Amino acid sequence: MTHTAAIIGGGVIGGGWAARFLLNGWNVSLFDPDPQATRKINELLTNARYALPMLYDTALPNEGTLTHVATIAEAVSGSEWIQESVPERLELKHKVFAEIESHAPKDTVIGSSTSGFKPSQLNEGMKTPNRLMVTHPFNPAQYTFLCTIILD
Repeated sequence: MTHTAAIIGGGVIGGGWAARFLLNGWNVSLFDPDPQATRKINELLTNARYALPMLYDTALPNEGTLTHVATIAEAVSGSEWIQESVPERLELKHKVFAEIESHAPKDTVIGSSTSGFKPSQLNEGMKTPNRLMVTHPFNPAQYTFLCTIILD
C-alpha cells in the first residue's frame, strides 16, 4: 500500500521531510512557490539518495514519486500526512493552515516544522485545532531519525 504525504514549503527542512518520505516509499506532493524549488529539491535528493541508505541495516523500500504541484489544494488532496515547513512567521503559518484546512481530508494530521511557536499559537483560528502538532526534525531532516513532537 502506497502512502501519500503533502509537503508545504520545500526549503531545507521541507526538502528534508520530502526526501525522508520519498526514500521510505511514500509518494510526495510538494508545494513551494519558489521558482528554484525543483532545482533545490533535486540537489537535496541526490545527496539523500546516496547517504540515507547507509544509515539502515536493511534495504530501503522502492522510492516514492515526487510531484511538484502549483497549489496547496493540489498538494493536500488525498494526503495522509501534511507537513508544513514555511518560514517562521506566525501570520504566514495561519494563512497556510487555513488553506490546508479548506482542502485537506478532515482526518489528516498536520505537522508543523517550527522551532519557535507552541501548538496553541499555531492552531489559533483553526476549525479542527486538535489535528495540528509541532513536528520539527533534528537537522539534517533527511538523515536523522528523531523529531521533536510538541502537543502543548
